[in-house]
Amino acid sequence: MAVQTGQGDPGRTLALLWGKVATPKRGPRHAIGSDEVIAAAVGIADADGLEAVTMRAVGNELGRTAMSLYTYVLSRDVMVDLMYDSVHAEVGEVKSGASWQKAITRWCVQLRELYLRHPWLLDVSSARPVLGPREQEVLESLLRILATASLPLKDRPAATSALFSVVRGAARQAVEARSAVTEADAEWWAARGQALAEAAPDFAERFPESTAIAAQQRKGGGQPWIRAADQAFTGAVGLLVDGIGQRVAVKG
Repeated sequence: MAVQTGQGDPGRTLALLWGKVATPKRGPRHAIGSDEVIAAAVGIADADGLEAVTMRAVGNELGRTAMSLYTYVLSRDVMVDLMYDSVHAEVGEVKSGASWQKAITRWCVQLRELYLRHPWLLDVSSARPVLGPREQEVLESLLRILATASLPLKDRPAATSALFSVVRGAARQAVEARSAVTEADAEWWAARGQALAEAAPDFAERFPESTAIAAQQRKGGGQPWIRAADQAFTGAVGLLVDGIGQRVAVKG
């Protein structure tokens, strides 16, 4: 089940996300800060998945007790929000330049690369936004491009939702394809392929379109399931960009 964001106290969580937490003027200075806690948590998630991120695990990574971390991140729920927002800084701003079509494609590629670097992001529910500055900038970057393209304001939510969904879905497909690249997986496909040929000898005649696509993907050799995931992503983004272009043309 996907991890839900926004589970912590809204006032304190958003203050942390937007850097509005005051530094204590009295008492001993903290040897570490919330940024270091979040960086350690992200490192654990990258290596072992989001489930491995606990206050104890992060504390061990930093040589601290789990209890001491509550000073910086309040709770594990808040820590996940901070982790999610922080890594979105890696996407950066994408400017439309001379071609809004290329800018949208570049935005999609950069966001997908973010998900591939941090696969645990796909385990965080997208139902609620974190409302952090870095996540918001990724969205704003896309909205600026759509505005530059002169896509009507009423159509921008649908275009944004479609692009996010395609990127997220394509990233999940790519992550799963990469995790399947093992000798055992190749043996699984070989065994199932032979069994399918025996169980359904007329498979190609019954499902010619599926067979044609599978044959095309095998032509390149290597790892067709990874190549298929990459091609599906590129094709889907291209279709959406073409659709946005048609809507812009109708408006014009």
